[in-house]
Amino acid sequence: MHHLTDISIKNYRSCQDVSLALSDCTPIVGYNNAGKSSMLTAIEWLISPIVLSEGDFFDIEKSISVEGVIDGLDEAMLERLESRHSKKISPYINNGRLRLRRCQPNPGGSKTAITLEVWDPSVEPEDGSAWMPNPNGIDNAIKALFPETIFIGAMQDAAEDAARSKSTTTLGKLLSEFTRPLEEAHGQAIQHAFDAVREKLSSGGAKRVEELQQFDREATAALADFFPGINLHLDIPVPEVRALFKQGTVRISEHGRENIRDFTSLGHGAQRSIQMALIRYLAELRSGGEDNAQRRVLLVEEPELFLHPQAIEQVRLALESLSRSGYQVVYATHSPMMIDRSAIARTRIVRKLVGKSDTRVMPSVEEALQKRLDEADSRLNTLFELGNASEWLFSDRVLLVEGKTERRILPALYQAVTGRSLAADRIALMTLGGCNAIPSCLKVFGELGIEAKALADFDFAAVSAVQHRLVQPDDEDLEACLEQIREMSKADDDIHIGDNGRPTKKGKKKPAQVFNEWARSEVARPVLSALHHKLVPCGIWLWPLGDIEAVLGLKGEKNEREWAEFCQRLGEVEASECVDNFDVIESFVEWMNAQDGEG
Repeated sequence: MHHLTDISIKNYRSCQDVSLALSDCTPIVGYNNAGKSSMLTAIEWLISPIVLSEGDFFDIEKSISVEGVIDGLDEAMLERLESRHSKKISPYINNGRLRLRRCQPNPGGSKTAITLEVWDPSVEPEDGSAWMPNPNGIDNAIKALFPETIFIGAMQDAAEDAARSKSTTTLGKLLSEFTRPLEEAHGQAIQHAFDAVREKLSSGGAKRVEELQQFDREATAALADFFPGINLHLDIPVPEVRALFKQGTVRISEHGRENIRDFTSLGHGAQRSIQMALIRYLAELRSGGEDNAQRRVLLVEEPELFLHPQAIEQVRLALESLSRSGYQVVYATHSPMMIDRSAIARTRIVRKLVGKSDTRVMPSVEEALQKRLDEADSRLNTLFELGNASEWLFSDRVLLVEGKTERRILPALYQAVTGRSLAADRIALMTLGGCNAIPSCLKVFGELGIEAKALADFDFAAVSAVQHRLVQPDDEDLEACLEQIREMSKADDDIHIGDNGRPTKKGKKKPAQVFNEWARSEVARPVLSALHHKLVPCGIWLWPLGDIEAVLGLKGEKNEREWAEFCQRLGEVEASECVDNFDVIESFVEWMNAQDGEG
């Protein structure tokens, strides 16, 4: 089915120059004031324009423009349109895509100043001359493809919303989705009944009731003494069916209370629940419905607001269902529960860079993986799936760690040192299960606009860092390390050195164990320190004593009992008394929170 995509927003609120692709159901995540709401209202403006004020302009000296592409306009789709609409847009369709742009040059003014432009693919070369301003009939054809949007705001005041014209309220637009089929089915019969009533009550009715005719005669006679020649007629208006259905609203009753009252008498949580319940009900009604020529865009801010976790899951499923049944859905969320496994790849991350006031939209995970990886890496894709994404999607920074020891201990250790939790500092902890994926993960997070740093044991510097050219193969400090390990192997038959000069699995001692034993020796200290400082600019903190166990003074049992005992001691005494090398931990925390990554 056709859908809106390839949105480009310029000079609108915080969106100075923003681009994003939309899917059938697109989640948008980001912290407050990042620009999520501005993006949603810009999409709404492209379809349903209103006159924008000065506050909507990022720079009042420049015009606002919102550009988009309607994709999926194949022959089958055009046949479902009325011929008068399909004829208007067909010349501008290229490979099933129609490119359009809406512009407003200055704040205020009349709606006629807003232009709708369409890209003419027959114009060569592709420059500004290809934009055709206000082609005849195009606006109506766009409305035939995309009726007026439904926008559900986050902190919308239901009482204020209900006071506006029912055709423009959120509730009114939602209810029209239910009443439209009712009007189509029964509207004609109801209108016939209204026409009969109108004949009896209206001032010009052919069958006007005698009581009203008597009023007309007697009131006119009374007026004649004051102002002769004027006739009075008491007119009792009878609504049109369409206007009647537009006045529909929702009222509520409660168990134990007989009266039925407006839903605006309820609190925000109940009002929000009613809105989301209507969306779920709408999804159930539309499920499995046939495609038609219209697709309504549904824009929702924080659909999870005020809802119980189980209700959030139902709302997410309802939005996804609607996206398959005649609606295109875009929603902004702060809840990991609104992002399921299939949605990770298409989720858009919105950021404002440090010291900047304009919004930035980062590539999706799918785009970032494709851009940065030379070949498919199924393990890396797994790392960015739901289990980890539920944390980093909603964080400003990410700390990558190798294993379970860091995962279990670092949150408590960080809080003991700083007095703050990782979550409070918007830091997500992501466990990789090894060090090989560290460089690739750092690159992907860089593409996503999320600051990422990594912790690594020493074996990373000797193997993976060389493979990724973070450390050169002939690095003098690395060569000094390998030479010292070769000397160790001469006195230890459990160590086997391979052709590359590194410990191998053929020995009784695993390579990681060999590196850790070497790192604990006095001769290793200057080499470790030098390699540590070489990797810091890459965003990688190499443990200066080889691994976290050596820094903390743990035995290295790497089990839940050891981790639990350490965290318990950490809660009972000062961190400096609990950690053997507390200065290293202090340096790590300082590096973690440094803006430039130095340490």
